[in-house]
Amino acid sequence: MTEPGVRLPGAVVLALLPLVVLAGWLALSRFDTPSDGTVTGRSSHAWTTQGALVDDVYGAVPLRPGDRVVAIDGIPLERLAGRPGLLTVQVGQLLHYQVLRPAPTATAGTTSLDVPVRLTRYPLAEGFRAHPAVAPLAVTLYLVATFVIVRRPRQPAARALYGLAVLLPVSCTTFPLGVQVVELAGARVWPSVVGDVANCLLWATLLNFALVFPEPAGSAARRRALVTAAYLLPFALYAARLALVLPRSRGVLPRLEVLVVVSEAVAHVQPFLVTAAMVDSYRRGAHDPLVRRRIRWAFASCAVAAVGYLALGQIPSRLIGRPLVSWDWQALLFAPFPVALGLAVLRYRLFDIQVIVRRSLVFGAVTVSLGGLYLLVVAVTTRLIHVPTAVAPFVASVAVALVFGYLRSQIRRLVSRALFGDRDDPFEVMNRLGQRLQATASADSVLSSLVETLADTLRLSYAAITLTGDDSRPVSYGMPGVSRQSVPIMHVGEVVGQLEIDVGPGREPFGVADQRLLDGLTRQLGVISHSLVLETRLRHSLERVVTAREEERRRLRRDLHDGLGPTLASTGFQLELAGSLLDTDPQRARAILDGLGAAHREAVVGLRRLVDGLRPPVLDRLGLVGALHERAEQFSSGDGPGPDVRVDAGDDVEPLPAAVEVAAFHIAQESLTNVARHASATRCVVRLRRDTDALLLEITDDGRGLPVGYRAGIGLGAIRERAVELGGSATVTPGPDGGTTVRARLPVRSEG
Repeated sequence: MTEPGVRLPGAVVLALLPLVVLAGWLALSRFDTPSDGTVTGRSSHAWTTQGALVDDVYGAVPLRPGDRVVAIDGIPLERLAGRPGLLTVQVGQLLHYQVLRPAPTATAGTTSLDVPVRLTRYPLAEGFRAHPAVAPLAVTLYLVATFVIVRRPRQPAARALYGLAVLLPVSCTTFPLGVQVVELAGARVWPSVVGDVANCLLWATLLNFALVFPEPAGSAARRRALVTAAYLLPFALYAARLALVLPRSRGVLPRLEVLVVVSEAVAHVQPFLVTAAMVDSYRRGAHDPLVRRRIRWAFASCAVAAVGYLALGQIPSRLIGRPLVSWDWQALLFAPFPVALGLAVLRYRLFDIQVIVRRSLVFGAVTVSLGGLYLLVVAVTTRLIHVPTAVAPFVASVAVALVFGYLRSQIRRLVSRALFGDRDDPFEVMNRLGQRLQATASADSVLSSLVETLADTLRLSYAAITLTGDDSRPVSYGMPGVSRQSVPIMHVGEVVGQLEIDVGPGREPFGVADQRLLDGLTRQLGVISHSLVLETRLRHSLERVVTAREEERRRLRRDLHDGLGPTLASTGFQLELAGSLLDTDPQRARAILDGLGAAHREAVVGLRRLVDGLRPPVLDRLGLVGALHERAEQFSSGDGPGPDVRVDAGDDVEPLPAAVEVAAFHIAQESLTNVARHASATRCVVRLRRDTDALLLEITDDGRGLPVGYRAGIGLGAIRERAVELGGSATVTPGPDGGTTVRARLPVRSEG
């Protein structure tokens, strides 16, 4: 049962909450804050007793990254940080920074400068613009988490994911904004402390997600204990770091750095714990392949991000003092992570590897192709056609826009065909099926060719077709898996078979977008399967006809040999005996002749019985129409309440071939018998019409109709078989106004 989502007012609140937190926090921590445009404290040991190292600058600032601010207005920074009220600042104020700036060459040492800095309002836009890689992670997390919490508000994993989106805006105070030198001088570091606490909670929430995804493990008490430990662990690590490092720190600025950096310890430990928790979830799902598939790529995305974070950031920072890739660009490693988690929470099938590979390949190929086209057009227009440099990008953009749709479609088609076969091209699938059927030598190998072609064309690990019938066995290709899908094969409203397909483990199943292909497949397979079913029925009917013919011959031979033959032979002997006794014993001869008369009459009765068994005698006496009128009167005037049977026949129905007469008579008689026994009908009409090359027979009643789950019994099966024997067809369907309608079409071939 699908979990109910959040109603519209609640959804609006959940969607706006992260934005409100972001706006409120930035207004509280940065609005009307005097700014010198600097960022410090990102690198290790950035704050020393000599001053603060400038890691980055925003806006038009005379300072540079790498400068070390020693004093402000002649007061050492170490002293200013220790006495918060010593320096009062406001927007527009001019301060003089004493700076140690590294010389252009490494061997030239440093230069002491006096740099005038005018304080402005905090450059928020410049700060975020200088780190564009952070935006994709924040926006992606916000959109995914909001959508997931609206759709799955009761799932612990969805709540944890939404918590990440709410906490991320607060952590922006630490990165990308950070602590300014002027804030350090005034000991205004509380925004950075709050932001770093938010970072700790981010790591704790991520561990919380790993503990409860895909399903919480263990008892409720154990789960609460683990989640509580996840949120307490960052602060326990911070306390341990304070206990170890703070006593060894000398000076106000180094001690302040130890106090302000809250999340450093947890950033080294938590990635391993998150990975271990997800590995444990994967291990616990060993009994359920669907659970494993649900978390496989979420785990892979987390592992890639965590390994990249450690290998490119934390470990190099400990070894060489700086990350190999800047911290903000490392945020791109985590951008796919919220998408993976959100999709895994909502629906695991959207997160199969083929989906990721296809979309990644398509996106990468389109990007590279369009980028190359853009550069090519710019180069050609500027160097060969001599278009002005300012106009060339516009021309290139128009060219890219014109070919984007076609290029994306073609690349997606090529990639999809490589991964999924011709799933997106129903015409090609039908064409391949047609070619394979033309090359099929016999009807017995049609199904084998069909399933093999389907598996090859659609890249299936398993395909099988089962036709209707008690003795039908599935014709399959490959081995079935846990994700196989079953599709009924229909023809004119009748189920003629079953198609089973399996895309294989870890692959994208057939979804709503593939319904057009499945509909086309079932239509084509319905026609083919119906033909094969008819062929099977015809073959079985012919076998039964041959068998019945031979049995009838055997019966005739037995009856003639054991009945009429001995009677005729005995009659001959009796006639010879009577002839010899006519002169000597006329009385005895007469007695023998009287006995021969009785034997002759008995032989005639036996002979008539044999003839009647070959063909209903009523057909010879009255013809088909007359025979049906007689049967209709018998059913209408029978004992007990019965249906009023009426025969409606055209004037051109007769004459008919003998085989057609017999088949039509038996079909009508069997149908009337079913109406009388099972339909509880009051009226029944038998219609006969002559087509150009067929006799059309229809029996309609106003009875109770076909039951639910109807399956043809012996009588209705015999009706179909008699029609198929002559190359015709018969159907049994619900009537237009209730009841049941039996229709038969019996070919009438012209003689001579």
